[in-house]
Amino acid sequence: MSASSSGSYGSRENHVRSPLLLVLTCTYAILFVLVFRHFAYGEPGGFPVFYTAGKLARFDLRNLYSQHFQDVFHPANDRVGYFFHLPYETILLVPLSYLPQTLAFAVWTLLNLGCLLGVAVILRRHFPDFPLLTPLAFGPTLSLLLNGQDLGILALLMALAFDRFTKEKDLQAGAILALGLFKFPLIVPLVAILAFRYWRVLVGFIAVSVPLLLASALVVGRQGIHDYVALTHGTDAKEAPGILVNLRGIVGVFFGVHPAVVIALSIALMAVAAWIKGKRIPVFCIAVIVTQLASWHAHLYDALILLVPMAWMYESKSQWMRHTPTVLILMTAAMLLDPSYGFLLAIYLCVVLSLILIPRSARMTLTGT
Repeated sequence: MSASSSGSYGSRENHVRSPLLLVLTCTYAILFVLVFRHFAYGEPGGFPVFYTAGKLARFDLRNLYSQHFQDVFHPANDRVGYFFHLPYETILLVPLSYLPQTLAFAVWTLLNLGCLLGVAVILRRHFPDFPLLTPLAFGPTLSLLLNGQDLGILALLMALAFDRFTKEKDLQAGAILALGLFKFPLIVPLVAILAFRYWRVLVGFIAVSVPLLLASALVVGRQGIHDYVALTHGTDAKEAPGILVNLRGIVGVFFGVHPAVVIALSIALMAVAAWIKGKRIPVFCIAVIVTQLASWHAHLYDALILLVPMAWMYESKSQWMRHTPTVLILMTAAMLLDPSYGFLLAIYLCVVLSLILIPRSARMTLTGT
């Protein structure tokens, strides 16, 4: 849908949406300022893990994934928070480790906020009615900041890849997505879906990911790879299904732990998304929603990748789709009070996806932007 045809929709609804976004943005800002010092040190699996990973990388990069060394450098983690992102991310973390931890947390927060501002600017190029306050009023942003995670960086990479993909720069889109492999559960499904019809995305992805992975393996060595596998397996076993915003969370809450079922459902859903024909914008946005559901790890802050499809939905011809971002904003605001209901957000995404993909809705959706 063109900007001109969507303008009438935006002008009628912005006066209702804007006050909500402003109130939530101010509320989240006040809450974050009030608890800022606590979360610089207090969240065992949050920023302290990233900060101490920077220190450990300075001391001995080959032992980056050693549980023993991580316990030594971060004794307050209570064996629930470990760093298991790919080692190239320490390029950002090592400089932070030279700063006092509270100051480093402030810098990390500003970096994430700057990335989210970049996301909003990029999305407004394609969707003029996308409100700049949307990322700041979205519950996953506060969850990101409180936990000191790196989803702001990933959201920016995804927005950049979206921009390149919509301009038919598939090689560049794939290369940009490869840079997000530090959160590979949110990257690999997306690349797999897009590459089914747009093979150049896969070429660009491989061109960057292969040397990146080889370099990562070389710097940590064989023992580091073994430690990494052991660390991720141990961390994975501690996940509470209710907090997961994906199919794994839904299946885990209602039916217990059934990895084979989750994997089968995820592959089936990815196959459906890969089979869709349509214009590039809806194809990418649907792929992102499916990626969120198919990802093995997806917490509330990981839902920031939904900013791209939310921008698309804001300017849809369908009224229910235009209201979906507002529903997501309100749902995630409630889930900040109790993240153990994250699976409900996954259920809602399944409903939204079903409505998009039913034949009549799909014809209407995929012929527009």
